[in-house]
Amino acid sequence: MKIKSLLGCTLLAALTLISCNNDDNVAAGTENEKIIINSDVQSLNKRIKFENSGVLDIITPSAGKNTPVQAGSLPVVLVAEVNPPVYAGKTLKATHVAINGNYAYVSYNTEGEAYGGAVDVINISNPNVPQLVVQAIFPNTDVSAVSYENGKLYIAGAASVDAFPNLSSPGFVSAMTLNNGLLTTNYVQTQLSGNVATSVTSVGNRYYAVSGGAGDLVALDKNTNQVQATIPVADLRAVGQNNNKIVVLSGTSGVKVYDANSMAPQGSFATSVDVPGAKRTIDFLGNNLLVSEGYNGLGVYNFSTGSKLQTIAVPTNIAGVDNADITTNAVSVNNQNVFLANGGAGLYIYKNENQALNLVGSVAMNGSCNYTMSKGDYIFAAMGNGGLKIAKMVTSTQTLNCSQFPTYNGSVWLNVNSNETKEYQGSASLMGVNVNANLTFCGSLSVSQGLNINSGGVFYMKGSLAQGQQSNPWLSLIINNNAVMRVEGDVVIYGHLILNSGAKLEFVGNNSSITIHGNVTKGSNVTITGTFKDTFNKL
Repeated sequence: MKIKSLLGCTLLAALTLISCNNDDNVAAGTENEKIIINSDVQSLNKRIKFENSGVLDIITPSAGKNTPVQAGSLPVVLVAEVNPPVYAGKTLKATHVAINGNYAYVSYNTEGEAYGGAVDVINISNPNVPQLVVQAIFPNTDVSAVSYENGKLYIAGAASVDAFPNLSSPGFVSAMTLNNGLLTTNYVQTQLSGNVATSVTSVGNRYYAVSGGAGDLVALDKNTNQVQATIPVADLRAVGQNNNKIVVLSGTSGVKVYDANSMAPQGSFATSVDVPGAKRTIDFLGNNLLVSEGYNGLGVYNFSTGSKLQTIAVPTNIAGVDNADITTNAVSVNNQNVFLANGGAGLYIYKNENQALNLVGSVAMNGSCNYTMSKGDYIFAAMGNGGLKIAKMVTSTQTLNCSQFPTYNGSVWLNVNSNETKEYQGSASLMGVNVNANLTFCGSLSVSQGLNINSGGVFYMKGSLAQGQQSNPWLSLIINNNAVMRVEGDVVIYGHLILNSGAKLEFVGNNSSITIHGNVTKGSNVTITGTFKDTFNKL
């Protein structure tokens, strides 16, 4: 967070079209430039990398152990990595993500005293190949957070008072009218008191922003962008809305709740006092408020009473990681799954079970995790190197009745020996599968390493399967002589598919698909039957 003079003045400025630049490494803007739009898809997509895409192991962290032993219950794949934009010779850092439909909006700022930010729009309609479709560079302006609602993108951040002499304080919130979901220069900015606007949300006829330092909670009219209410609260980190209530988090005075219409106080309760300037988020799980509390981990509070129900301490003794680098920076709730950005310890997943959060595991993403947000099947993680990782939960859209099968809860290595028949349902994250007889899996399955169907083996996959890693394609899916793989659903293979002589690949029904990122090797007398979609035309 930039520490600048903290003056309380509100200014409304309409920003007009400035320039369109097709070079992602945009040069420094002039004093008058507010937005630089880049819609050159070819140049933008050079920043999206797929080399490390593939199945991610879910590990149970402990000192010196980074290999899972027990099968996980939440299969996850890394879809892509997005390198951060470079502006004025500086690499920006991802700060926040908002999702609407097929688009993800990613905000960036500049670390340290310099100012410079951006917003990316990523098309995620194809889960295998996300595309960067437009970018806005904000010269001399950091972007802290974004929020989407009804065709508008609300933006919170800080602008340099040296570059923009008409500003008396850096913090601002703005509303951008989008064009079919894409960024425009139809952009109205409102100055706030405080060093930086840290968070923004909207509900009803208003949008709301908070600013840090000697900051405020501000309510603005969506139609006129006029400030309708200002409530001073020091050191504000986050704002959210729940059941027509506006909830803010202060690093010094905890949680405060206001009525969204009257802005009358509805209650408050203390949380742990946080280190100055650190980014934090809040989210809601039923009637509970989840608060990222830095070195104090995650706090789970009853939203109505303020009583603390559970504390999720930060991980400790992670091999190769200094405990000082482990801090709960952000929390995101998606259905009954809770995702925590735990700094140097990485991304952690908890599941809400029996009114308590229980650890699912840590996602093996390699790196410090500063922010996370999950919606739908997607998980976004802003990493310490400034980039963004796009992950996706493996879920099945098939309507299959497999309730008679047990849930798999064994080893991460699933072996089916000769003369055995094994049948499972549910979701599982495995490292390897070896089939020598009969295996049926009904639901969602990920296999990070090899999947072998040996001679005489039959593997019936009913649902969604993800297998392998692009970085090591030789961890292949292999169907050997006189072996059968039967698919009723969707299969994604990140490595190679090897069909040895006499292998059989059978597709059941009319809605199956197969996506193969690696190569396909076919022996003699291979048979492929059924109706299916071959995404990359590899078969």
